[in-house]
Amino acid sequence: MRKFFLFLFLISTCVFALDIDEKIGQMIIVGFKGDSVKSRGFKQVQKQLKKGEISGVILFSRNIKSKNDLIQMNNELLKSSKIVPFISIDNEGGQIQRYDFIQTKSAKEIAKLSEKQAREEYQKMANLEHELGINLNFAPCVDLEINKNSIIAKKERSYGENSDIVSKYAEIFIQEHNKLNIINSIKHFPGHGSVAGDTHLGFVESTNTFKNNELLPYINLLNYDDKNMVMVSHVFNKNFDEKYPASLSELTLKGFLRGKIGFDGVIVSDDFDMRAIKNNYSLEETVEKAINAGVNLLVFSGNISKNDKNEVKKMRKIIKNGIKTGKIDIENINNSYERIINIKKLIEN
Repeated sequence: MRKFFLFLFLISTCVFALDIDEKIGQMIIVGFKGDSVKSRGFKQVQKQLKKGEISGVILFSRNIKSKNDLIQMNNELLKSSKIVPFISIDNEGGQIQRYDFIQTKSAKEIAKLSEKQAREEYQKMANLEHELGINLNFAPCVDLEINKNSIIAKKERSYGENSDIVSKYAEIFIQEHNKLNIINSIKHFPGHGSVAGDTHLGFVESTNTFKNNELLPYINLLNYDDKNMVMVSHVFNKNFDEKYPASLSELTLKGFLRGKIGFDGVIVSDDFDMRAIKNNYSLEETVEKAINAGVNLLVFSGNISKNDKNEVKKMRKIIKNGIKTGKIDIENINNSYERIINIKKLIEN
């Protein structure tokens, strides 16, 4: 009888371990180097998907050599995981465009078009992404063009300063993508349009420049929260948290985005390889604080800092150790997994 109970204990322990491994894997998106199925970087992420170590990949220009190569890579990735993987890209149009198969106008240019013309532009974008096998686009940008010296304004990434106009064109973007079961992520919560700094390069603070109307697009677009994500920025803003930037702030995410605005979908980080984070926090601090803050999906592109082929292994170890030691609340893992699986069901339909 004792052997029987020991056997049951061992089985339940193994199932729990596999369960946690799968849940942790669903919380990680990574970039890779390579532009064909023969590339070493591609084979590495394909292997990670097969093992359930990651939730998906993010594509950049470095990954796109030709349309056929990209389609082939994406098809192979889609077949590599028992849970449909995110094949993601951040493609807004204008200067933030990762492929050159078609050219889409910038947000600033789109805002000068009629709604019908804007819809036609985004319909073409969504159709192409669907053809390429992309199922998650980290766009549109809903930052308001408040500071003309901001990286948002300089790169024409905003639809303007008026939150209603921003919301209107962002909604068209979302609608055209969602028609083809492509998930979107509005960004960069709680707002990046009032600051001149660039989080790609280092610490950025918006405490004294932030305007409350920067939050309005997130409220206006709440009807789409079950089909889309909110991307949280690395901007530091004492109006929300006096200690941590938004992406590591429980006050900002659980307290404000979920508690006050009422967003109930997937919260995704901006790229944690950006220097605003890398220069100020260790990998362990970043992962632990982000998960406890309420980030469901962690993005590490390897696009800015040196690509670490062992980074996924390190992250997974940090999360598992964090759960064991109580530094990470397992409920955050369970909640993230549930939200991610629910949104992935939309991709499969």
